[in-house]
Amino acid sequence: MKYPKIDFKKYGESVYVSDGSWSSEVYYAYIEPLRYKSRMYMVDDLTQLGYYGEDYCLYIGPPDILLEKLTLNAVLNTASGKKYNIYKTEQICAGGKPVYVWAIIRLMPAGD
Repeated sequence: MKYPKIDFKKYGESVYVSDGSWSSEVYYAYIEPLRYKSRMYMVDDLTQLGYYGEDYCLYIGPPDILLEKLTLNAVLNTASGKKYNIYKTEQICAGGKPVYVWAIIRLMPAGD
């Protein structure tokens, strides 16, 4: 089965990752706020509806940028000047081939 390639450049935001003195090339990824949570999917319990926190976002990026290999000091930087800490991350495969990487990221306070 052939899977379509995700066009991150068409709808994504220009970003790069830095980790100490290393920086990736600029690439495109999706960054969307995590606004609501109605379930705790790990334990399947209902929770109160509401904001998860405006500073938390979902990152979906190309499969060749392996965020899980970076240190805890790694930062996701956007072209608009926002900086995010990277939390949970996972590479998603389909048919044995990497399709994308997702992560939970959190907006860093201004000045950090």
